[in-house]
Amino acid sequence: MKIQERIIWFFLVSILIVPLGVFAEPADYVFTGGKVYTVNEAQPWAEAVAVQGKKITFVGSDADAKKYVGDATQVIALSGKMLLPGFVEGHFHPLTGALLTVGVDLQYDSVERVLDSVKEFADANPDEKVIRGFGWRYSSFPSTGPTKELLDEIVPDRPVFLFAVDGHGAWVNSKALEMAGITRDTPDPQPGYSHFQRGPDGKELTGYLVEVPAELLVLNALQPQTSASIGSAFKKLLPDFPAAGVTAVFDAGIQGIPAEDGFSLYMDLEKNDELPIRIVGSYYHNDPAIDPLPIIQSYRKEFQSELVQAEVLKINVDGGDAQYTAAMLQPYASRPEITGEPIFTPKELNDLIQRADAEGIDVHLHAFGDRAVRMSLDGIEAASAANKTRDRRHTIAHAIYIQEDDLSRFAELDVITSMSIQWATPDLANLQLAVTNLGEPIVYERFMRARSLLDSGAKLSLGTDWPAAGCYSTYKPLEAIQVAVTREVLKGSGLKPVMPPTDETLTLEQAIKANTLTSAYQIRLDEKLGSIEVGKAADLVVLQKNLFDVAPKEISDVDVLLTMMNGNVTYREKGF
Repeated sequence: MKIQERIIWFFLVSILIVPLGVFAEPADYVFTGGKVYTVNEAQPWAEAVAVQGKKITFVGSDADAKKYVGDATQVIALSGKMLLPGFVEGHFHPLTGALLTVGVDLQYDSVERVLDSVKEFADANPDEKVIRGFGWRYSSFPSTGPTKELLDEIVPDRPVFLFAVDGHGAWVNSKALEMAGITRDTPDPQPGYSHFQRGPDGKELTGYLVEVPAELLVLNALQPQTSASIGSAFKKLLPDFPAAGVTAVFDAGIQGIPAEDGFSLYMDLEKNDELPIRIVGSYYHNDPAIDPLPIIQSYRKEFQSELVQAEVLKINVDGGDAQYTAAMLQPYASRPEITGEPIFTPKELNDLIQRADAEGIDVHLHAFGDRAVRMSLDGIEAASAANKTRDRRHTIAHAIYIQEDDLSRFAELDVITSMSIQWATPDLANLQLAVTNLGEPIVYERFMRARSLLDSGAKLSLGTDWPAAGCYSTYKPLEAIQVAVTREVLKGSGLKPVMPPTDETLTLEQAIKANTLTSAYQIRLDEKLGSIEVGKAADLVVLQKNLFDVAPKEISDVDVLLTMMNGNVTYREKGF
């Protein structure tokens, strides 16, 4: 190329390119003057972010952000406030929450206060045909659970149906059993897993229902659950999630209505611009008599939109220690004759995981006890060996108890652990009930070993499992993050200062990443969500204060001021 031609070429390039760096396309929103924590290792902190349409178009300094400001740009002055990626919940039950949380809140340690609340609600609502409630705690009752007689004394003439705080148990009165047609001769729905608790004679019903099949059998007889009723309750709850900074969730199982109805409900809300969160969902499977593969395969084809995708096979491997249905490697301390039976045999579980894996379907396994965790790891290991190499995102949820020999296998098998870390507090559920049922060594040495998993190289995501809980039900990521870095009760005093093992706390950086980028990775949205980077979706949350400047015990007190999903403001606090 001649010298004159080179000069002309460079001149033309300078005319065409340089102005693009000086005069960028005006953004719809520009956030300036903030403490922007990006969760992007290449650029952890910034001052400003620009949003155009649904995308992030700039992350950097205040000075450089000015070129994205046009006449129509909304400039949001953060004035030192914190900007984070929108929170991604790795384990959540949006519609099931709408089913469970109807009625009176019963999250009290005192049985007397629970009963008083039920009576007050019943008296204040004389036209309610079924008295509903949620949140009673197992630690308030003996291991055999609550009894119908307690409810009969305060509400004898109407059915009472009260979900436990984890949703895996329910408490009913005699009228409810009578109207549901449940008698001492009624067979248990799934013997060994879901049953009607019985008295010392092995026949008399106590009023305590264990696990979902028994619960729904009674509830639907009293008050049939429909897509319309659950959908109506869900719409009322929807604004709460963006108000907590949530922009995306993994729905770990639709219950109470057919899953296809639930996904249709989600997509109808999206079509009407009424869905302020992204939802990646699953088919919930807990019945060995059903083959779930054709079902989830059909869902994956039918339910796919920008905000709603049916993708994952959720497998319930066991239950929980409060009901003696968590599958353990050792006998229960309070009932040494049992270890808790898994829902599936190892052979059945291996077959399920292997067939799903061969079809490219990720599995999400509810595994509470250490035996259930080991079975899940064994199944994933067998599937990985049998099937072709691929990008696997298999997840074990909860993993409350992990046997030492299995700890390193999560990283070796590249298995994600999804923890509801806000359960890791020294409350009655853990330090009274769990210790009584399982024994102090198991609880004190193995309870929710989040830091050990990360130190071993494993991936950890966070999800509150709302509405399920051990003691306190929450859908707020900031409450989970606070517990992750403290292992202390959120308010008041615990039975100990810190939940054992006390060295399992996370750093704030680890906790935020687990509730954003790693949760997004789990549901295969990490290239789109979970960090603040140019080209990613504008899912953002503004916090009142920089969490890194706040005392760990005060993290949950920090207000969410604004939430944005896909470039649309889904929540804004008054005055901001």
